[in-house]
Amino acid sequence: MLLIGGMMLKAEGQSAGEVPQFYGYPMAGILMSQLDGDQASGYNKFGYNVGIITGYRWQKAGFSALEFQMSACERGSRRAFDPITFVNAFHIRCRQVELQVNGVYTLDVARLGSLNLLGGVRYGLLLSVDETEGTNPGIAEDFRKGAMMLELGATKSVSDGVLMRVTWNYSLNSAVTQDFRNVFYPTGVYHNGVGVAALFRLGK
Repeated sequence: MLLIGGMMLKAEGQSAGEVPQFYGYPMAGILMSQLDGDQASGYNKFGYNVGIITGYRWQKAGFSALEFQMSACERGSRRAFDPITFVNAFHIRCRQVELQVNGVYTLDVARLGSLNLLGGVRYGLLLSVDETEGTNPGIAEDFRKGAMMLELGATKSVSDGVLMRVTWNYSLNSAVTQDFRNVFYPTGVYHNGVGVAALFRLGK
């Protein structure tokens, strides 16, 4: 409920300097991701990250806020065919709903001004897995329905109406199953992604 309540209560009706306050931002961005691990490593996969961020800020500096995020994402990996090793090409597309909680630490940085550093955990609920290049029958059955990720990032206001956020996240558990029924991923497969997103202040 806080995801919606934060947007409806005060969010963008207050100036950025007022505390305490609820706030909320629609967000849209891209994820540059890969899968680290057995038989699934690949780079140069671009996906989307669209959702809503809400939070509560209780002071202007230091450990200053707690945020919640809900978004629709596409992650995965893309690898071209290697003519030397004959490793197959593949393009794995994992579509997920992701929920996240972040702590926010606010500080002033020379030449940048106020900067919000964030760290937290993200849970990805897998909706579908597709492979659009190469062949790997049953790949959807290999992936877990949920994956936990660590995320670190920074947010900077770039105008009255827009903030930019850069993030990095990495899986805390394997994105594929590793039980006795699955011998293809003995050391695991892990989401690894860098994201860039725009956050929009409503009413500006």
